[in-house]
Order: sequence, then structure tokens, then C-alpha cells
Amino acid sequence: MNGWRRAYHALPHPTLYGHRGCRTTAPENTVAAFRLAAEAGADAIEIDVRPAKDGELVVMHDPTLERMANDPRAVASLTVAELRSLRIAGCERLPTLTETLMVCRELRIGINVELKRDVPSRRASVFGAARTLKREAVGVPLIVSSFDPLMLLAFQVLAPGVPTALLVEPNSFHRYRLDFFAARLGLAIHPDRRLVSPERVTGWHTRGLRVAAWTVNDAAEITEFCRIGVDGIISDDPALARSAMDTAQGTGKTPSSNTR
Repeated sequence: MNGWRRAYHALPHPTLYGHRGCRTTAPENTVAAFRLAAEAGADAIEIDVRPAKDGELVVMHDPTLERMANDPRAVASLTVAELRSLRIAGCERLPTLTETLMVCRELRIGINVELKRDVPSRRASVFGAARTLKREAVGVPLIVSSFDPLMLLAFQVLAPGVPTALLVEPNSFHRYRLDFFAARLGLAIHPDRRLVSPERVTGWHTRGLRVAAWTVNDAAEITEFCRIGVDGIISDDPALARSAMDTAQGTGKTPSSNTR
């Protein structure tokens, strides 16, 4: 097993991922959200990356800045310098992937990097991620995910040994049976929470896939998912998820249900 996989497999089991950091208490995909996720007990953070105009990868979920910075321009139309002059939710700077990796190293947490597919060039995004992660992510427990299996396949060619996960949602899962595709590529699988069942988790594990469910914000559901053996929980509320996961492992009190 290479160093990338050793670091990934060394994460606590099940692994708690703060979805875009801790977006319940700080602007999503910002350094403040990453720090709060770690403080709340997350083992890792889940982030979204897309290329800026000059090719560097920045951490942003949406293709435009409308929702997060009240700016209609596309992320891909601005340079990193221009993007960092803006303020997310009026107060936070937009981080680069490189900066985020530095924060993860400082906080001693892992990272799940989602490659967005709604970008001008998926090829450029994959090349940028492989280049940056091989250079900057040494020592950081890491997994790269995407809804696009071809992006993951290309990434594996460029960065062999870095763990990858195929994201699946109900429509694509039932139409293409992407769990079988994931198994053939040797990926982990990150299913929408609505796809998780004891039978499916058993089947995925039989195919050698690690399973991390998203986005799970209900304490009772988190406890149940841990009971049936998921390998990871991706949650907007790491504090709630940590309490529920501790309960499932017999180290806390039974939580009350907390729906979105």
C-alpha cells in the first residue's frame, strides 16, 4: 500500500467529513468553516474545487459568485488575485486549494476534494488537481471525488495511488448502476444518503468499496448508518454528527432526531 492510501486508511473509522467545512456556523468552503469543522470533531473536510481564469484551483461550489459573494461573474472568468479581493458572505476570503491543504496540515485533518464537472474545461481541472495535490498534499490524508467517472479515471492516470471516490445520486445510480462501474474502476463510492441501505452497504463492501454517505444531518440517521457499517459520514453539522457517531460507537448518549 502506498503512502496516499496508508494515510487515507489511517483516518478514524467511520470518518466524519465536514461538508464544505462547518457550513452551519461559518460561510461554506472558507478557512473559518474548515477550522470550525476541526473544532467540532471532524476527521476531515469535504471541499469543492474549480479552476480560476489563470488555472489555479480555488475552493467554491457554484460556477458563479452570485450566491456567496453577491457577484454575478463566473469563477472561471476571474484570476485568483481578483477572486481573493472579494469577500465571501461579506467577511471571508475565497481560499485556493493550496491554502486549504496548508490548513489541513496545520489542523491535522484529512480532505475530500470534489472535482466539479460544471467547469469550462474538465481536462484542465483534472490536470490542475493532480499537479497541485502531488506537490502540496504530502502528509495530508486525501481522497478525490467527482460525479464524473471519466474525470476520476483521468485523474488516476495522472496521480496513481491517490484514493478516489465516485459520487452517486439517485437518478444516475438507477439509470447507469454506477456502483458496478465504481467497483470495476477500483473506487470508493460516496452515495446520496437516500441510496444507503443495509443491503447496498453490504453489496458495496463485498465489491471492495468504501462507503461515505452524503449529506447526512439527522442524528438518528447518522446513528443508523454507523450501525449498518458505512465507512464515512459527510455532514453540514460536524458537532451533531460527532455526537451521533459517538453514540453509535457506545461513547455517548442517545441523540434526538434533528432534521434539516
